[in-house]
Amino acid sequence: MKLTSAMASWSSALAVARLLMVVVVVEALALVGLGYALVTVDRTVVLVAPDGGRADSVGQRMASRPYMEAWALYIAQTVGNVTPDTVAFIKSRIGPLLCPEVYDRAMVMLSDQVATITRDRVSISFEPRSVLFEESSGKVFVNGQSVDHAIMGAEKHYPRTFEFELQIADYRVQVCGLTSYEGEPRTERVVAQMRSRESVAKAGATP
Repeated sequence: MKLTSAMASWSSALAVARLLMVVVVVEALALVGLGYALVTVDRTVVLVAPDGGRADSVGQRMASRPYMEAWALYIAQTVGNVTPDTVAFIKSRIGPLLCPEVYDRAMVMLSDQVATITRDRVSISFEPRSVLFEESSGKVFVNGQSVDHAIMGAEKHYPRTFEFELQIADYRVQVCGLTSYEGEPRTERVVAQMRSRESVAKAGATP
């Protein structure tokens, strides 16, 4: 009886040991998985856009649509209202937001605008009217009215569009594409229509 009881106790101890070993292995795997998730997860933070509106969620490489639109609007208003007295300040504010590949081009655009103001003795203002986010291209278009104010009082009103390609890098907005032109937003649909009309015109002009 004593030998039988001892064998039963030994068998029970082995079973418990095996069970504990399985539990330890499962816990170890769970800890490894949790550690990997903490290292690789794209954390989301809540930030307030430059317009001072609602708080929006921003990830390490992506942000909500309203957040991107608010930044595009802020930059368009800043760049669209430049004078010789403010160009240095605006360059210092916009410069850190620019991707290296567009930095020189954006700075040249600002300098050209100031040169025009100085040469023609006019001031240029921009009043945004609409913001359009194009899902297919990821571009943001800010359209509005630009006014050239001549020194003699004459004014020239014309529609103007700022076209942006914005990206999020380490939770920061970066401008990786910046174009300004007279007229309405050149979305993919508009560009396709323009190319179609050009093709028809060229075909009609061919003898």
